[in-house]
Amino acid sequence: MPSFSSGDPMSRRGLLKVVGSFIATGALAPILAACQQQAPSASPTAAAQAPSQPAATSAPAAAAAPTTAAPTAAPAATTAPPTTVPAVATVVQGAQAGFMRPTDGTPKRGGTLSNCFGVTTAHYDIHQGGNTNVLCQMYNGLVRRNLVDGLKTIIPDLATSWDVSSDGLTYTFHLRTGVKFHDGTDFSADDVVATFNRILNPPSGMAIPEHTQFSAVKSIEKTDAQTVVFTLQKAQAFFLEALAGVDMIIYPKAWLDKYNQDLRKVIAPGTGAFMYKDYKQAEKWTFVRNPNYWDKELPYVDQLELLHVAAWSDRGTAVLTNQSNMTWNASRETWQEGSKHNVDVNKLANFGAYAVIFNCKQKPLDDPRVRQAISLAISREDLIKAYITQEWIDLTRWVPHGDEYATPPDTIATLPGYRADKTADIAQAKKLLADAGYPNGIKNLDFLSASVPPHAQIMAPAIQDQLKRNLGIEAKIRVQERSLLVEQEQSGKFGMVLDTPGGSIPDFSPIANLYFRTGASQNYGGYSNAKFDDLLTKSDGELDHAKRKEYLDQMQDILDQDPPWLLVGYTFHLPMWQKFVKGLALDTRIMTEWGRVETAWLDK
Repeated sequence: MPSFSSGDPMSRRGLLKVVGSFIATGALAPILAACQQQAPSASPTAAAQAPSQPAATSAPAAAAAPTTAAPTAAPAATTAPPTTVPAVATVVQGAQAGFMRPTDGTPKRGGTLSNCFGVTTAHYDIHQGGNTNVLCQMYNGLVRRNLVDGLKTIIPDLATSWDVSSDGLTYTFHLRTGVKFHDGTDFSADDVVATFNRILNPPSGMAIPEHTQFSAVKSIEKTDAQTVVFTLQKAQAFFLEALAGVDMIIYPKAWLDKYNQDLRKVIAPGTGAFMYKDYKQAEKWTFVRNPNYWDKELPYVDQLELLHVAAWSDRGTAVLTNQSNMTWNASRETWQEGSKHNVDVNKLANFGAYAVIFNCKQKPLDDPRVRQAISLAISREDLIKAYITQEWIDLTRWVPHGDEYATPPDTIATLPGYRADKTADIAQAKKLLADAGYPNGIKNLDFLSASVPPHAQIMAPAIQDQLKRNLGIEAKIRVQERSLLVEQEQSGKFGMVLDTPGGSIPDFSPIANLYFRTGASQNYGGYSNAKFDDLLTKSDGELDHAKRKEYLDQMQDILDQDPPWLLVGYTFHLPMWQKFVKGLALDTRIMTEWGRVETAWLDK
């Protein structure tokens, strides 16, 4: 019994060579990550049980949007989406590109769109780790992925266009005029500068998880009310990809100033298509359409209801029984059932991984031999099989599936730690433990897991069992609400922690710079390897394909021998939706994104 305690692909080289072009720059298409990261599933802290929403931002009664025609977006792709390798995203500029129009029929207005997933949150500040997948409905970023072409292009959002210097070090963004926050105040360059200055230079005591994602940014400056300039210290091929992340929203400067840069206890007004109406803790969020949205055509639905359904099987069941219109990720068993019925489904590449993060600053995990022993002795294939009814996990190495530098699956299956036959791996793992001073195993190893049922009831106990049987390591599982997990990680209060870290694009560089580089903002286990850091720096600036592959292969070898995580594998997400849900290109997406839905319409 498990024991518990409460509690057409383009290479990166090609990308770098054309980074100065603002007409047709290519970049690998990102995801959330998010699921980066999946949606938090825990209740808010006591200090924020009821949103402190000022009267100025309360939602007015919904009003009909004008029907004046607006510029159309690029047509959706007609080919079926890949299920393993994402397509290249093209960057499309100009004011017209920022206006998305569905291509799956003539949109109908009205109605309520319901979506079910884990919608609770510890607080309301997205940049400090609030539930992005919920709160993003109220906000805009500078750029975004195009909802109506399956996320294949990056298009303007609050920016209308941008210029990139020939050396790739200066990005000048031209901002929309006439945009207002939900409290009626005007949006301007001041809001962009204030938002990103907080990300680049978090106030003392404040943790911004995406901080090192933008470590290449030297400064951001306002040149006039509608123009901002980002200056980079070094060219970064995925810079626009990072800006297009669902969590890269713009906050009003006035609210950052008013609340001393900390928005955890208030719901700050946004510029987005939907406005906050109500939140019933651990039950649902309600948003209503913004009648003053800068794109007068959107949104089409009058209301959003985001339902809290923590278990993936329950999400799929909710869609099958018409209790919810859609879910971003159902369990594999209900997804398969949905594919047989009058419900639409898709399988989308995701660059978040299942991993057990090691606390490299605490004994016994401060010894690389102990970490390597665990990585060798755990059968990834058995874990994947144990999880087969829940989420689709690939047998992958450190460079995620979909990246051009990923180790081929057939090769991975022959490597120590990844191969099915564990005989030699367990023998080597026991020797490593003995050499580290633990010939008889380890007692009372702290093992933190989110309260997400499949995490706490399937994956964590399966790992716990293998540790005991294969190495004599006794791990004690400690369960924490999902939305509070990051606070435990940031404080270093864990021995091991089961989580779903990862990136928003398949390129390994942003993942490595967020999680593995010494001192990185999401390197919660305190991992540090000087040789790895040196190779990562060289790889980030390398234009030669063969040379970069050599660096990445060396980095993967280091991570296998001195692992910061027990990497189980990268995943796929399994969305399900009613056939009348239109306008989101859910059937042609090239990746997962738990994001905004303003182009959705209901064909009923």
